[in-house]
Amino acid sequence: MTGGTDATAPVFHPSTSIGERVAQAQRGAELFAASCASCHGQNADGHSATSDSLLPKPANLLASRLTDERLGAALWNGVYGSAMPPGRECSERDLRDLVAFIQQQPRIFSNEQALDDGARRQAQSLFVQHCASCHGEQGNGRGPAAGALAPAPTNFHLERPTRARALDVLEHGVPGTAMPPWTGKLSDSERQLLSGYIRSSFSTPPIREKEQSHD
Repeated sequence: MTGGTDATAPVFHPSTSIGERVAQAQRGAELFAASCASCHGQNADGHSATSDSLLPKPANLLASRLTDERLGAALWNGVYGSAMPPGRECSERDLRDLVAFIQQQPRIFSNEQALDDGARRQAQSLFVQHCASCHGEQGNGRGPAAGALAPAPTNFHLERPTRARALDVLEHGVPGTAMPPWTGKLSDSERQLLSGYIRSSFSTPPIREKEQSHD
């Protein structure tokens, strides 16, 4: 899996006041429509008139939960190796309001049981064997091969894909990046284990987006 840089960047936290956060998200929606939707789509789902011509494709912002830190790094630094440019010419207010808009988008997370100790050990062994060279043994995107890759491997402490997204990437890879498909190399049950394991690495931020359960 792939992600953007997590190099030092300002963190743009939306307000903790519900009213202020709603106003920030509303203004962020206008900024997103003007500056981001041409690639990420009007619905922030990565589908737009230009997305098919880009590799890697623009992020589906509904397919992962992202920390404010992760979003701030992508907005500030861009995503090297992709069409996502740095946004440092924007005001910090604009970037904060974009974060507020993205964070309030609904995402669908499945109800799933946490891995038991045996499954976690198996999943960790699979991760170390197949994923750690890029994503790092701790899942922080800093494996020994990461420095040579663009876009950078995902830091799973800052980004939690939905189960559907994780399984899709494990099956099909991410065209235009170093993330290969794992069909034929990992069984379906192994991909299921890895999906649960990488999703459990996320460092949960204060919830600022609507989260729905879906079986």
